[in-house]
Amino acid sequence: MKKTMELTRSLAGRVYRVYNAARASWNSSRPRTRLAVAAVPLTTVAISVLAAALVFPSQVLANNDDEVSTFTVDVAYDIVNYKQNDVKPSEGQNVFSPGDTFIQYGTIYPGGTLPRGKANNDPNAPGGIGRYIGRGAFTTDFANFEKAVEGLPDASPELGFVTEIYSFHEDRTSILTDGVLPNAHFSARRVVLGGTGGFRDIVGEIKEENIGENKTGLCNLRVTFLVKKVKADMH
Repeated sequence: MKKTMELTRSLAGRVYRVYNAARASWNSSRPRTRLAVAAVPLTTVAISVLAAALVFPSQVLANNDDEVSTFTVDVAYDIVNYKQNDVKPSEGQNVFSPGDTFIQYGTIYPGGTLPRGKANNDPNAPGGIGRYIGRGAFTTDFANFEKAVEGLPDASPELGFVTEIYSFHEDRTSILTDGVLPNAHFSARRVVLGGTGGFRDIVGEIKEENIGENKTGLCNLRVTFLVKKVKADMH
């Protein structure tokens, strides 16, 4: 584990000069945060270094149970496998209302890969490091989502309530989160419930930013994890 942490720290140091936004946007008042794998610009070198660090994302966790670790990923929602159950079936699948339930799929990319605002990125483009699945219910309607997309001041900051699974390809680990799904151009703090594999002993929270829309019209997210290992109570 010591060698793993040394490797991770080295990778983080190499990309430090080309990032700073994600760590600063998290919470500068957290003095116990010692390690960050954060957002990077779209340069070949930076993306390759960050992707290497995220191939086995459990490696960012410290051996010390009291140490807090951070890392950031992006998520592009995919409309292909999107499923919605309408409270009012006559509305159709192109809009939603409070109480409509849904299952949402997406692709996880290294943090900083996706642009902000209205974008043309393909949720199935190469470079993904994992798969996202969310299940939840909308707490607002489609008209409010459109207000948020346009940046109107009376838009609600909340889009729904959702449970999410972040599954990473290479080491088959996953993280489970729960809480508010932010509306377009808003952010929300969500709880980390736990995980599998290298993440099975973690707790913490995430900052989830809805940074805009991809070519499908669905959301792009930027998700910063703040997690720590905990010891199981055997008594």
